[in-house]
Amino acid sequence: MPPNAVEPTSAPAESFYANLPLIEHFEEVTDLARYSDVPASWLMVITDVRGSTRAIEQGRYRDVNALGVASIIGVKNAQPDLDLPFVFGGDGATLLVPGSRREATERALRGTRALAEDVFDLGLRVSVVPVADLYQAGHVPRVARFRAIPHTSLAMFAGQAYAVAERWIKQSSSRFEVTREGPSEVDFQGFECRWQPIRSQRGSTVTLLIMALVPNELDRVAIYRRILQKLNGIVDPDVSRPVVARGLKMKGVFEDYTLEAQVRAQQRTGPEFERAASSARKAATVGRALTAFKLDAFDFDGASYKAEVEQNTDFRKFDETLRMVLDLSNDELARVRAMLQSERRSNGIAYGIHCANAALMTCLVRSYRGDHVHFVDGADGGYALAAKQLKAQLAEQPRVGEEGR
Repeated sequence: MPPNAVEPTSAPAESFYANLPLIEHFEEVTDLARYSDVPASWLMVITDVRGSTRAIEQGRYRDVNALGVASIIGVKNAQPDLDLPFVFGGDGATLLVPGSRREATERALRGTRALAEDVFDLGLRVSVVPVADLYQAGHVPRVARFRAIPHTSLAMFAGQAYAVAERWIKQSSSRFEVTREGPSEVDFQGFECRWQPIRSQRGSTVTLLIMALVPNELDRVAIYRRILQKLNGIVDPDVSRPVVARGLKMKGVFEDYTLEAQVRAQQRTGPEFERAASSARKAATVGRALTAFKLDAFDFDGASYKAEVEQNTDFRKFDETLRMVLDLSNDELARVRAMLQSERRSNGIAYGIHCANAALMTCLVRSYRGDHVHFVDGADGGYALAAKQLKAQLAEQPRVGEEGR
């Protein structure tokens, strides 16, 4: 058990998320009946890298991605007995945690902020918003569980409460920012960064952000449902996966494992860093051999692992914004752009789109047999640069009654 973990508990409020029914088809994420209200006793955790766009323009998109994923892993490792909902946003993340776990959560967030500042020379905003405050202001956060494959489920968020919380943080950061005073302790066990960039197999790796702007929730849901139907009419979601087994290649023995080592060791250099880098290099070398010869050893099935990775990616998600990384042909990309332009003109959406020649993957691995999740972003800063375009459109056409995220 990580050093800052708390003892397991069977309190009903803490098991809320784990007991939710599963959505089996991604199209159902637009069905509000599949969502449940987050308990008022829970907390919304929001992290984001300060100045992420500038850092990405300086070529530091891997560092930005790593900190977003690290914030998820740190909070999850602080309470390993719980299944916690989260959404990775490229330069940060949103999580929901029980209020009873606030102390453990804040310890991990302080540690993650220290990692960003001391090891990566980047600022990381770490904030906690009580869900009860959102209820009091008339905003209801909702959550659902989407089954990616039998071993893995991903959280989906609905309701304007998430955007409201982000706005509150930006307007009054001191109110919600985790204080610097207090214990700081975090464990990044399970953080891995051992795959080479995954080259597009079909044309371009396209990162999409799509946000409905109309004030009525049912109208927004109808827009999202229509857009998903149109996207599925342009390209088969399974065909457009940005991560496919045939495109996966682990790093070689002479490649760079600095990023993983810095996160795992929480040091730029030194003995712990060297041990972490050596461990990652050895594990990747063994993994390459086992997958090449389809061997089963060291609790790693080389014949099936790449197929599991393909299935366990978070390339599609919903948190009141559709977030996708897709591998599209040139014709499909042109049709997607035309569809989004048409929807923007007539039905009140804003969108961001970023094209690259590859996807990047950062991983949370608890077990090489099923229990692993792979966070996908477009190369060169996919989500963050798509968000830059989205924000520019929001400035031209803000939502009625709400500021954009």
